[in-house]
Amino acid sequence: MPHARTLLSLLDLPRTEIERLWLASAGWKEQRSRRRERFADRRVATIFDGPALRTRLAYDTAIDAVGAHRVDLPLVLGEREPIADTAAILSDAVDAVVVRTPDHADVLALAEACHVPVINAMTDKGHPVEVFSEAFSVLERRGPIDDVVLTFVGEDTNVLRSWCELTVGFELQVRQVCPPGHSLEEDFLDGLAERRPRGTVTVTHDLAEGLAGADVVYTDAWPRSARKPGRRRTTFEPYRITTEVLDAAGKDVLLMHAMPVHRGDEVTAEAFDDPRCITLAAKRNLAPTHAAIVERALA
Repeated sequence: MPHARTLLSLLDLPRTEIERLWLASAGWKEQRSRRRERFADRRVATIFDGPALRTRLAYDTAIDAVGAHRVDLPLVLGEREPIADTAAILSDAVDAVVVRTPDHADVLALAEACHVPVINAMTDKGHPVEVFSEAFSVLERRGPIDDVVLTFVGEDTNVLRSWCELTVGFELQVRQVCPPGHSLEEDFLDGLAERRPRGTVTVTHDLAEGLAGADVVYTDAWPRSARKPGRRRTTFEPYRITTEVLDAAGKDVLLMHAMPVHRGDEVTAEAFDDPRCITLAAKRNLAPTHAAIVERALA
């Protein structure tokens, strides 16, 4: 069984715990320069398989903020030895593990074998702490998440799935707008439905329909095949976020992007520079929100 404070998806956190962690995030944001000596004797291993500018920076800053020691491990899970063997070594050497790797099954295997908390820093199935942080940024500007309509423009991604997971505990409305053939998988939607969510997840291929009444427009990078001339690009071009798209959504809509941004593909440079885009401001919340998550793991 995974450790009780392991965090693999937002489904691991009940609503009350998420709200408590948002309050803790606000506290870390107000006391950015203060370290917590409580965790001075703790070690947190970080495993990043692949590039991770914002995620790595957020966790490095968060681990330093709580006063713990970071142990960066340049390894690929399962490459040199069984994951269970790696977990046994980590369990004796550190107090928590932060891991970012493409294969969600590898993180599940690590968490199952570890005797210390494991934090999912991103897999192909979810990006829970990133979305926890993004939702905190929305909360700051829009109030309770229960009252929010978030329109996600793009294909089925790990970020979208983590947003959808928030609908289990909150009356959040998540709408996916995408080309046909790129919708959320039915198995994922069926799994959410079994949890009797308080919010809703809907899918449409009509951009205007998806934007109607939206409080937040969220987008992510197009698939690699759509970033070069060809049929796939032509399929995605009607879903590009422009200032005209933002105007259709309303003067008070917020624009957010998962990053990295490909200006001219999923969003125009003008739309990304529009005052309604809070992407960069939201990314400044990564450090305090991640500090709250690391603090939970070490508590």
